[in-house]
Amino acid sequence: MSKVWSEIYATVGVMDSYATVKHMKQLQKILTQFRVNITGPTEPKTKNQEIEALLGITASNDIDLRPPNKAKNKGSGKRLRSSKEKAKTKQQKRKRRCGNCKKWVNHNSRTCTLPFAESPPSDDEDEEESETEEEYESDA
Repeated sequence: MSKVWSEIYATVGVMDSYATVKHMKQLQKILTQFRVNITGPTEPKTKNQEIEALLGITASNDIDLRPPNKAKNKGSGKRLRSSKEKAKTKQQKRKRRCGNCKKWVNHNSRTCTLPFAESPPSDDEDEEESETEEEYESDA
């Protein structure tokens, strides 16, 4: 086998530098005839025929493809609450005492609307707040 390949490579190498197109076509014809004598005549195959021969099955002509169902994105089923519902839930929350304005409200010193530079309210307001504090403690 190695001697045959060696002879083929040597012949192609010589043809590369000395042969004309006529000589190359003649070599191709000789090799093709030799192969046909050994294996018998073969028909040129299409791409589908080659795949069917390789896999051993035939492709059906009836192909039924449909587009996939549309996927729901994450969070697509979330319901938006109205401002009325938001206010109702905020009203139900327990109030806390803001460290900045010293009132019982739904915010703390970080989210207070009064600036930190203002002084806290006078003691008169603290008395009113202590009454509301007692109301919340009695409710709890």
